Order: sequence, then structure tokens, then C-alpha cells
Amino acid sequence: MNISAEELVALAGTIKNTPGAYKCEYCKKDFKREGTMLAHSCEKKRRWQQKDDKETLAGFSAFDLFYRISMGSKGKEYKDFVDSQYYTAFIKYGNWCYNSHVIDIEAYTRWLINKEAKLRDWPSERFYLLFVKDFVKRESVERALERFVEHAVNTGYFEQFWERASGYLIADWVEGGKISPWIIICSERAQAALVNMPSECFDRIANCIDADYWGNKRTMNPKDAYFVEEMIDGTRF
Repeated sequence: MNISAEELVALAGTIKNTPGAYKCEYCKKDFKREGTMLAHSCEKKRRWQQKDDKETLAGFSAFDLFYRISMGSKGKEYKDFVDSQYYTAFIKYGNWCYNSHVIDIEAYTRWLINKEAKLRDWPSERFYLLFVKDFVKRESVERALERFVEHAVNTGYFEQFWERASGYLIADWVEGGKISPWIIICSERAQAALVNMPSECFDRIANCIDADYWGNKRTMNPKDAYFVEEMIDGTRF
């Protein structure tokens, strides 16, 4: 069958207007070519592609925990997270937790939920310092020492940490929970480091340790106090 030029143009127009044969499974947009569809990027596709990133996992875990604790909801699926209007806020929180080296993300998230803190305030140094001050009071002395060792061994001067670490590093670690007040109140090496550090570092440490509480804790738990002294300062004869 012979086709005139006019009929060919009309046919081409019909083909051009035919709905695409390929569809993005995330945003449902149609595409005529598979390659174009595969190269296509949309917000939901990006969210799915990042589902295994540690920051995304932290954000999703916080999202799930929030709904289970605050709303009494059953566990959330990742699809619920992708579709949520709060996705970006929880991702921001997950990123902040990793960049700030939060010592226990789940515990911090539970603390924020129980305090009924607004989501926009979750990635907050002010709230985190309050959490650490509370958290270190409730953990075991064994876990407190274990966490310090986990971080100190990576400095390259673990055996001389208290003699070589700067006052600013020690203050950062106390504020961030890497160094427990258990160590500050029980170790002579730690106390010697306090004496030799800049006053501003000493003040930062003093401001985040409840001196009366920890003084009483040391008095009421002499075995724990001795355990810390033995582990940090070494056995004395």
C-alpha cells in the first residue's frame, strides 16, 4: 500500500502522541524510551536509592520510633517514610546524629520523644548536651569505660591519653559523652589533666557535670569508683 506524504506526516503525529511505553515506578511519569526512563531522576527515586545509607537508616529508625511511641502506631515500612511529608526533617536529623557523633542514636531519639521536643529541634546541640548529662547517670560504669576506650584507642596515644590530649578535646568528649563523669571524679590522671587545661575547657566540663550527684554516686558505689581508678590509673600498691 502506497502512503502519501500527508498520510505519513499524520501517522508520525499519531505515534508521537502515543502514551509512553515506559513508566517510572516511583513518580509514574511516562517515557517513550527505556534509556530515558532509566536516566530519569525524581525525588522519590532518589529517596529509594538512598535507603541503605547510614544517615537514611538513622532517619527512618527515628521516624518509625516516633510513630510507635507517640502515636501508638504499628511499625512503619520504608515506603511510608518515602511518602511522608516529614522525610526531609528526619533525614536532617539522621545526618546531624552522625556528624555530631551521637553516642546512642536510639536512646537520644527516645529521650527527645519522651521530652515532647519539636521535630525541628531534634538536631540541636542544646538538647543533646542535656541528654548526655542525663544518659551518663543511668548507664553502667562498665559501659562508660568501654565507650571511652573505644574512642581513645583511635587517637594514636591511648596509653598517654590523659597526659597528651588537649583540654579542648577532653572538654568535647565530656560534653559529647565519650568521657563519663565516672572517670573525671575517680581518676587521678583525669583530674591532673583538668588542672593543666585552659580555664575555658575546665569551665565547660564543670558545667556539664552535676558535682553533687556524682560525688554522692562515688561515695555510695566504692567498688565502681575503685574499678574506674584501677582501669584508668592502674593498680596502686
